[in-house]
Amino acid sequence: MTTEALDRAASYATCQMLGATGDALVGTAVWTARAGAVALIPLGLGALSYMAQNALCGPQDIGNPPDIEQNAESGCQQVDGVGYLGVDDGSGLVPLFGSNNQPASNVIEILDTKPFLSGTTGLWTALVSWRWTGGNDQYVGPGYPTKDEALKLKWGIIPRDGASCVRGPQDYPTPNPNPVVPDVTYEDEATGCVFNVQFDGFYAETENTIPGTVWNITQQIEGRATSTVVGGCAVNNIRIYKPSNGGPNIPIEPPGGGGGGGGGGGGVPDPGDPPPWLAPLIDVLGGAAAVLIADLIRMLGEYAEEADWTLNYPCEVDEEGNPKVKTYTTGGFGFVKEMHLRTNLLAEMINDQFNGKTPICGPDEPPEPEGEFRTISFRSEKTSPYGNSRLRKRLRYRSQQGVGLDALVDHWKDFQWEAGPFRVRHTGSSWGAPEVWASSEDEGKRVLRHAAGEAGVDPDKVGRWSTRRSNSSRRGVSGTMNVDTTGGYYWITERDGSSHRPVVALTSE
Repeated sequence: MTTEALDRAASYATCQMLGATGDALVGTAVWTARAGAVALIPLGLGALSYMAQNALCGPQDIGNPPDIEQNAESGCQQVDGVGYLGVDDGSGLVPLFGSNNQPASNVIEILDTKPFLSGTTGLWTALVSWRWTGGNDQYVGPGYPTKDEALKLKWGIIPRDGASCVRGPQDYPTPNPNPVVPDVTYEDEATGCVFNVQFDGFYAETENTIPGTVWNITQQIEGRATSTVVGGCAVNNIRIYKPSNGGPNIPIEPPGGGGGGGGGGGGVPDPGDPPPWLAPLIDVLGGAAAVLIADLIRMLGEYAEEADWTLNYPCEVDEEGNPKVKTYTTGGFGFVKEMHLRTNLLAEMINDQFNGKTPICGPDEPPEPEGEFRTISFRSEKTSPYGNSRLRKRLRYRSQQGVGLDALVDHWKDFQWEAGPFRVRHTGSSWGAPEVWASSEDEGKRVLRHAAGEAGVDPDKVGRWSTRRSNSSRRGVSGTMNVDTTGGYYWITERDGSSHRPVVALTSE
């Protein structure tokens, strides 16, 4: 009999276990082989949810976990001296390097960790705040499509200079080595075989990965008469490991070969007595890694077809007056050599492009700036998500209208707009190169057109628009902007050249 029926039995049993037992499995012992030695860790409710999703079990009632608002902790959370801020993405705690390529090195205590949805990028971001020798600080991690992915990041402190840990991660319950999981009867439609499927335990390759399940499968006698498969349904104590990542189920050969001994009554043995399936499973998974490496080596030795690319020179022509074109071709070699040749050709193409004539768009000389400077300061209605202060924006341009301060204030005082990640700029006219960070390209143009109405410029007839979007969560922060009236003044000024304090108008309040 092929193993497909056993695969289906293990998959069916996994879904039945999650549906019938649910959150009663929380705290169950999970075997893992961290740092080369076997160990037990407790199963969490979050891991159960991931297991149900990855097993494609459909809707499962596994309890109602509270909304997780904090990332998990990894290692030390407070030291009696200082340490490095560390991040753990599943491969272990390592120092976190910031934008200056230096780790946060004087961390005393981690204060808070939480995911939040960035209004700028639409991605979930992991944020960590900490106390250090200079005060408090925070870091915004990379963006993820879902909140669950952002929650997978763990934060901790790596002590240095002889510091000791005074507060570790939250205390976890002692793993339960003997969960009560009822046996499952499975009848395979394709073969007619009927199996008894018994839970043997959980296994995770590391303590940060979602565990898979181990099942002991035995034929039920009544299934033998209905089998249409050559060889019948005769199986006895066949163990199957079902990984949590949706990959194929893995048969486990017990020590000494053969069908193995009895099922042991289900459950996981005590930590001091690893189950008989653990060592063979670790060997099988190690063999799977070897197969993967062998496949990689085989791919590197495969033949790669020749390829060619063309580079166009729009400002140069050949002897017949046609645009000049250069073609680059590789000969087709082994994968490694071919990739090496293509990389060299890429460098050659870039060099040739720089050496060729490149068209440059735009006027030869920018227009002479004219008019008096206007400076309009804005302040957001709410505080920035990155601190406790309001978001501030400033718009500066030149105006040829010559209106007084009162008229300028009337033009702007009730204007409101939405800030965001789109930088909209207008260049090539006498009012300078004003720009604004807005929620959209249209919103940015609306702001600048309002300014142009006072400046005496038609930005759609003179000059040109340009727009770019920032993907950085720190730039282009969203917020509703109004004219800044801090201190009871309209922060709207008109002047050209004076270094003294500008004249401003009082608000009516």
